This record gives sequence, structure tokens and C-alpha cells, in this order.
Amino acid sequence: MRTGALLAGALVLAGAVVPCGALFAQSSPAPTPTAASAEHHDRKPEDIFRVKPLSGGVYALYGRGGNVGFFVGPDAVLVIDSEFKDIAPGIVEQIKKISDKPIKFLINTHHHGDHVGGNEIFRPFAMILAHDNVRIRMLADPANILKDYPARREEARKNGNDPQVKFLSDQIEWAKKAKVEEIPAPIVTYDSEVRIHIGEKTIQIWHLPPAHTDGDSVVYFEKAKVLHMGDDFFHKVIPFIDVKSGGSAKGYLAAIDRVIGRVPPDVTVIPGHGDVTDMGGLKGFRQYIADLLETARKAHASGQSKDDFLKDVDLPAYKEYGGYKERFKANAGSAYDEVK
Repeated sequence: MRTGALLAGALVLAGAVVPCGALFAQSSPAPTPTAASAEHHDRKPEDIFRVKPLSGGVYALYGRGGNVGFFVGPDAVLVIDSEFKDIAPGIVEQIKKISDKPIKFLINTHHHGDHVGGNEIFRPFAMILAHDNVRIRMLADPANILKDYPARREEARKNGNDPQVKFLSDQIEWAKKAKVEEIPAPIVTYDSEVRIHIGEKTIQIWHLPPAHTDGDSVVYFEKAKVLHMGDDFFHKVIPFIDVKSGGSAKGYLAAIDRVIGRVPPDVTVIPGHGDVTDMGGLKGFRQYIADLLETARKAHASGQSKDDFLKDVDLPAYKEYGGYKERFKANAGSAYDEVK
């Protein structure tokens, strides 16, 4: 069983990119670690996890995909995102090393495969929650695969990329037989926000303006003052703006501003990719988005065409960010299209 598509040409893995179109519960060909991702990914397969205790019973868990967060309450554990199916049992094992409390809740911050790929492992024992659009997009995966993947498989064959051919072929075969009830999409969805109460602790979950996708949510642990941003925040990593899934450069700015206006200044922030940081780190990412949009506005004001803009555009201050070479020009193109 595979689920959770990223249907826009590239998947971000903490600075590395898997150019595979969509990624489901089974893992794709392994990404090549970059300097930004080596700490998390340049390890033995059985030693990919790193757990970072934060405050108030909240932990960050780095693995191979979007950063996981989890909260250990007096009678239950809540988890944020599930990475991939093949390593999701390892996520459960890491949590069990810290607490024997049952895992009762799994929140998906959005629908991409490196955040929902392990849902199938959690589904037997955890209630899965996410924004309405996460469920909609996950249930649309089979039809999208059958529409888009045959051409991508042929391209992979022409390029002699045998692992990619096999991966895409497996996805096509799954899509042909997939049933709605087999897709481990969220079973509880919301259109704006929801709260979960575990013991005396309240966990707030908010849907934000479309930024990374149109189904983005962030999770805030009130008493612990810990915020999980999902992929609305890439810390020192160039983001992937999934325009085909409703993503938006302007939306990133609006989403971040809404968060900054709602949380205290001493909050601890778990990004979707990159290391745990603070409000300063989040504001640094906001500055990247603001600089990106301003550069695109100046190009428009000077009458520069999109092709010429993309040929010359550069933001040297961010060249050390993971994924700059792979994704910066795509970010710039998205910004250019939006500031018209």
C-alpha cells in the first residue's frame, strides 16, 4: 500500500531532492546527502533517527523525510507527521523508548509523501487528523498517478534510470488496484482549526493561507511553547513551493506573518526540514521569502521577461542554504508569476 503524493516534480528531504514526481509510502531511490542534510542522513540505515527533547513533554524526531514531532501526555501520545512507510515502524520504536503510553493521535501537516507515507503504520492505533484538503488530495492520488506517471516512466526509460522506472511502474500498478478505503488518509478533518486536550495540555492546530500547499497546518503546544511548522518553514533550506497543489510564495509570507502574530516571541520552532530553532530562525526564513518576492517585483518593474529574470536571478545571501542549486530558480519563477 502506498499513499501521499507529491505531484510537482521534486521531493524535498532536508536539503536533498528526490526528482521522482510523487512519493508514496514506499521509499524512492535514496537521495544524495548534502552538507545541510548529512547530520541526519549520512548514517547507517538502522541509525537514521535522532530524538531531541524540547520542553513540556514535546520532542522533535529527525529521520528520513519531514521532521516528526511528538508529545507525551499523561495518558496518550500525539505525533505530528509519519515520514515513510518503510521507516514508520522505527518512528514508533523511538517513541516507545521514551514512553509506553499509547499513541492515540497522528496529525498530518500536509499531504506530501515524506509527511504522510507512514500513515498506514499508525492507522491501526491512532486517529489521523488533517485539513480537509489533505484528505482530498490523498484520495485523488490513484487518478493522478494514472494520468501523469506513464509519460514520466517513458522519460525515465529514455534516460536509462532503471530505479526510477521500477518506482513509477510500482506506483502505476498500485493505482490500478487502489481502493478508497485502503488509502490511509485522515479520518478527522477540519476547515480552519481544532484543539486536542491531553490531560491539562492543549494542542492547537491551525490551517494557514496556502503556502507550501493548500492544506498546510501548524501545531502549537501552548504550555510547552513549542510550534511545529510543517513545510511552511524550511530552516536554512530552500523550500519547495508546490504550486500545483495550491502553494504560493505570497502565501508563505501571509502564513508566516499569521503565525508570528499569534505565538509568543520565546517559542521553540520545529521546521518541516532543517534543525529545530527559535523565532529568529523563522524570521530568517520569512526574510528569504520577502527578498524573493522583492527581487521578482523589481524584475517586473524594469520590464524584464521571465526568461531573462530566471537567467540572471541570484540571492547570494542564501547560497549556503540546502537545495539552493536545485530549487532556488523554481522559487524565483513562482514569485515572478505571482507578482504580476
